Amino acid sequence: MLVDIGSTYIVLDQKTIEELGLVETPYAVDLVLADGRKVRAKLFLAEVEVKGRRGPAFVAELNVPTPLLGVYALETLGFKVNPRTGELEEVSPEGGYLLYLG
Repeated sequence: MLVDIGSTYIVLDQKTIEELGLVETPYAVDLVLADGRKVRAKLFLAEVEVKGRRGPAFVAELNVPTPLLGVYALETLGFKVNPRTGELEEVSPEGGYLLYLG
């Protein structure tokens, strides 16, 4: 998986989403790709883990050769990418998410 600070969402292809059994939401989003094309993508809900932190994240379904990890998931877990080093850094020790499915 590639960390992409230009991507808002985690992006996975349909086969990967099916294999992981992600939960489809009733939502879709309009996205602008790096090459300028505009596409509409279904959104799925997933649990993600980065450096031992776990939390909820939206996944956009697109036909991509490499899965992408976008900034929303990183921010939800309390991380950012240092633009000088390319390394993940903690923004907060606790992360910043709350999800209750009761």
